[in-house]
Amino acid sequence: MGRCCGLVLALIPQPGIADWHQIDHTEHMVIYLDVDNISHIDSTKRGVRNLVDFFIPQVAQPNGHQITFQSFVREIEVDCDTHQQKTLSIIFFERINASGREVFRAEINAAWRINPSTTGNTSLVNLACISSGV
Repeated sequence: MGRCCGLVLALIPQPGIADWHQIDHTEHMVIYLDVDNISHIDSTKRGVRNLVDFFIPQVAQPNGHQITFQSFVREIEVDCDTHQQKTLSIIFFERINASGREVFRAEINAAWRINPSTTGNTSLVNLACISSGV
């Protein structure tokens, strides 16, 4: 029984354990990418995670419930041919580095979108595709 539970716990995503690499920053936040855990979805698509840390706590009202958070982790699918991306899920945490209490989680599966070349999201797409050999 102990072996079974250990396996289940090992399969649960642990955002705080990732080796995050900074890809961009602004005066309000720092954006990281987990380049060591890029998954191959198919020949041109990759799965990646990114972390956003805010310097001061943020307030939002997803689904009508007010939350206060200082970081979030997104699961993202990237198309290396079209340089588009879509957010699959997002988890908000009360402290930086995806730490503290999880305050909100949502499965999104957003529409594909192209990012302007002036954002860290372009670096995210490029790193995901280059790191995985596309």
